Amino acid sequence: MGDGIGGPVIGCLSNNTFELLVTHFRKDNKEEYARKERIIIAKIDNPDEPQYQETTQTDLEMALKGKFVSCNVQYRDIKTDALVCNVFVQKPPEGF
Repeated sequence: MGDGIGGPVIGCLSNNTFELLVTHFRKDNKEEYARKERIIIAKIDNPDEPQYQETTQTDLEMALKGKFVSCNVQYRDIKTDALVCNVFVQKPPEGF
């Protein structure tokens, strides 16, 4: 897909899946996205924890919950309707 979305992480559902409140869209996106999307992590980049690796749901919550992330969408998983994304932890945009 190559689309980009972003927003705060509102909950972690497993050790590699979280729910995103979509507040930002890349202008050149080709697909439409819901207000809330389930994200499966393909890869994560967290400058606060550069050695972050897939661990437990609790660890994922501590790393992501409430933080602003941007997601580069790889594809939508047909079985789960979740987006498989490369995830980047960022500082929230100004005024957020």
